Amino acid sequence: MAPERPAPRQGVAPPEHYTNNGPQLDALSAIFAGGPERDGPRVAIIRGAPGSGRSTLADVWIHTHRAEYPDGQFVVSLAAGGEGMEGVRVALGELLAAVGTGADEIPSGLEARANWWRDRSAGKRLVLKIDDALAPTQVRALLPGAGPSAVLVIEAGQLTGLRATAAARTVDIDPLSPEHAERLLANMVTRERVDEEPEAVAALVERCGGTAIALCVVGAILADDEELTITRLAAALADDERALAELSRHRDLSLSVVFDAAYQRLSPLARACYRALGAHPGTGDVAVCTLAAVLGEMVEDVTHACRSLRRSRLAVQTRDDRYLMSGLIGQHARVVAAREGGVSTRAFVAYYRARAMEAAMAWMPDRRWPTEFWPELAAPPTVLDPATARRWMEAERVNLGAAAAAAFELGEHVWVCQLAIALWPLHDQGKFAHDMEAVNELGVRSARALAEPRFASVLGVQQGYAYRQLDLLDRAAELFTTARRVADESGSPTVIASAVEALGLARRDQGRRDEAIELLERNLALAERIGIERRIALARFHLGSVVSPEDRALALLDRARGTFAALGPGDAYTLTKIDRWRGRRLLDTGRLDEAAAALDEAAPAADRGHWHDLRADIYVVKADLALRRGEREPARTNLQNALDIYRLHRFTAKADATERRIAEL
Repeated sequence: MAPERPAPRQGVAPPEHYTNNGPQLDALSAIFAGGPERDGPRVAIIRGAPGSGRSTLADVWIHTHRAEYPDGQFVVSLAAGGEGMEGVRVALGELLAAVGTGADEIPSGLEARANWWRDRSAGKRLVLKIDDALAPTQVRALLPGAGPSAVLVIEAGQLTGLRATAAARTVDIDPLSPEHAERLLANMVTRERVDEEPEAVAALVERCGGTAIALCVVGAILADDEELTITRLAAALADDERALAELSRHRDLSLSVVFDAAYQRLSPLARACYRALGAHPGTGDVAVCTLAAVLGEMVEDVTHACRSLRRSRLAVQTRDDRYLMSGLIGQHARVVAAREGGVSTRAFVAYYRARAMEAAMAWMPDRRWPTEFWPELAAPPTVLDPATARRWMEAERVNLGAAAAAAFELGEHVWVCQLAIALWPLHDQGKFAHDMEAVNELGVRSARALAEPRFASVLGVQQGYAYRQLDLLDRAAELFTTARRVADESGSPTVIASAVEALGLARRDQGRRDEAIELLERNLALAERIGIERRIALARFHLGSVVSPEDRALALLDRARGTFAALGPGDAYTLTKIDRWRGRRLLDTGRLDEAAAALDEAAPAADRGHWHDLRADIYVVKADLALRRGEREPARTNLQNALDIYRLHRFTAKADATERRIAEL
């Protein structure tokens, strides 16, 4: 009698340094728990990002529970077969051979092989690992026959449909926590080396982002070179351009190989989206409609492709229609985009530039810089309403700033200037002072490269307003002074008036009232010569904020208010600012009831517009009004409301001043 054939043992022993994933191992045990009489096989789908340790988790569980499956441990890899079934047919042949089926007995057809495999495995207690499964049909063909077998499937594609026919349950692998990542490195490198350089270890752990294979590569590099300090390696990996290459030096332990394999499994459109996300400027999340526009594809198709990136853990869905790719995967996507082409960074910049100009003209249709500087932009009528334009700009704020920086790097200086002009309403009304400063700094440099003093003056003014928002009044005045000089070189009356107005406001803020009045009187005279009603109304408003006697101030403010009220909802922000100043000047003249009425009108408008600094400024004037009436507690309440807003939105100088006032009450 021939000796009994030993049960196959195809599983591999887990690595010695394995750590974390205790909850996932427990979840697998719960899926496969039960007596031998149960129906089966039972199936667990292991999901996670490429390089997260999905396959290793299965190996660890199989190794730990190998005694419970005396009829064998089997491993099938579908990595090279694509979504087709030929790889499955070959794998079934290997499984049949492993259980003792002679080569001449194994049928050639896929269906016949699947039937034979189910017959020979029925009633057995075996464990099967299916690696890199892309489709439910692949897994179904490989399932053992009825009985107490366990099947662990490493998901590489969308396997949701498997649950209906195989009663499959899923186990998700999360990124390694910082504590477990540090422990893994200590296991590979020694605890002593890790404890000697805690800050460098923390930097390495953050760079790896909880990706198991990245941490294993780092550990292997350090273990192979005991002279290499963790600090030196952390410094090398801090450079985005070097990190992926450093972690991909050895093919048998390479991050690029893992990510390349995941990329190749994607559909053609999903690969195009992957490359496009790699080419996208900056670090913001990307809207599906943006990807569709630059790819020239239907939104529905791109949505489906992006969902496949999410399921493959190659991108994160931040909101319903937005996706983010960052860290080492983002760097790999940039490498692939550079290697294979497709949508370029320039295409994204062109899209954001065109859309931003459209949104700016919809949000503030009476602001004349876009059409004065680029008359051709007035040709296509906008289809956006002001509210939609504002929402789009707010959602794309990070990307628009990145687009301006990318345009500058590309040498597209006109685009930089256009983006800086377009972003004014967003930066001004949203009080994004740091964004305003950065974008307009690039704009001024681009204007100089273009030898265009009109652009340089206007963008210098916008940059100065950023410093004014930050309460850095001397720096703001310095920029406004430069912008005024450059404006004189331009010979443009509107550009000159803009610079004069800005410097007048800076002098008002600095308490240099006589200079402010002189400049703002000149600004009004320039505006009246130019003859644009909105500019005249702005000039009256700003002069009305500083002149005396109060009767003239109020007359100027009232006329300005009437003009802006007639212009429509696009100027609601300016109208609310005027009402705030009317309240202040009415209070100064002792007309308390009228001041209260003006402030009561301004407050809900500021709330609706989410103009946070203006909301707080109105509370401050209301506090002054309460004090004039001898009402200390309402004054304290209003100041506290203002302080809360200033602190929440980081208007630090105003917050400090308000806090001092509260302490003095």
